[in-house]
Amino acid sequence: MLPFSQKKQPDSQLVIDGTLNRRSNVRAKIEQDIAFLTDRINAMREQPKPNSMLIEHYQTMLTSRESVLRWLLDGCDNETSYSQDQVSSRR
Repeated sequence: MLPFSQKKQPDSQLVIDGTLNRRSNVRAKIEQDIAFLTDRINAMREQPKPNSMLIEHYQTMLTSRESVLRWLLDGCDNETSYSQDQVSSRR
């Protein structure tokens, strides 16, 4: 058996019977992605010769993560720690 096939499988799926499972774990991961991409984009823009194609690619990824986060937060209760204002202010 190959080593990678022995890795522990995730203990839950993202969607089970049409219901999002462990929303807070997914939300935390998306928030981490947003923070990473925002920091990376800002750092790349400060380089002497910024790579505009790579920045644009990262910006597309950031926009996608922000959309997913908004989707996750849609209709959530006080459990959420991330507001729409925080998504908008990261740009």
